[in-house]
Amino acid sequence: MIDYGIAGKVAMVTGAGKGIGRETAIQLAAQGAAVVLIGRTEAPLKEVESVIRQTTDQVMAIRCDVAVEADVAQAVEQALQRFGRIDILVNNAGIEVDREPGQMGGDVLMHTSLEQYHRVLDVNLIGHYNFMRAVIPGMQKNRFGRIVNVSSVTAFNGGVGSAAYVASKAGIIVQTKSFARRFGPDNIIINTVCPGMIDTPMHATTPREQFDIVAKMNPLRRVGKPIDVAKLILFLVQEELYMTGETISVDGGGTMR
Repeated sequence: MIDYGIAGKVAMVTGAGKGIGRETAIQLAAQGAAVVLIGRTEAPLKEVESVIRQTTDQVMAIRCDVAVEADVAQAVEQALQRFGRIDILVNNAGIEVDREPGQMGGDVLMHTSLEQYHRVLDVNLIGHYNFMRAVIPGMQKNRFGRIVNVSSVTAFNGGVGSAAYVASKAGIIVQTKSFARRFGPDNIIINTVCPGMIDTPMHATTPREQFDIVAKMNPLRRVGKPIDVAKLILFLVQEELYMTGETISVDGGGTMR
């Protein structure tokens, strides 16, 4: 196992109940970190917590709507009461506009209500903002922080998703840069990860033919798995790192830049 210097650190992962967040939380725990699981739905959080508890009791699950500032403040306070500090934040929580099963875009652009648009921005972009603002003061005090914000390759070209989704994901990239510039002198390193098509519950209703199409367009000839993203996140939260404000794709070479 690669030693990332994560053992003994306290990590908070949003959207930890499924997909990328779930795998990232499990991998952080395997590296010896205490893990705080954040999500809106209790059942999947408890499932991940039970998996991690098979190897360590340094884990807690907290229900939280990342878009609600008061919820976020309360979640961070609970984590601080249990573990004393937060060293690592993985801002992974994200949603898409509701659509018909298997639909990959098209009329979603013209049928997204303003309420839906706001909700996607509130979770995907404001949610990141809420958590960074809540944990950074403690990181400044300790002069150590590692934050990874999960965006999407659709941020580069618009993709075929909803305008709300791609706008939120593009916003994550520049918001990350603003925070990275401001808090770099405090040894708080903040980077963005942009997954391509990853086989997660978000794509549960996506026809398998769509996966095949993406795989054929991809130099590595496959779609991604949550572990592919989790491994990059582990690299970006390690103790010794000389990069910040960067945006890295995890898409098998599909968007080489």
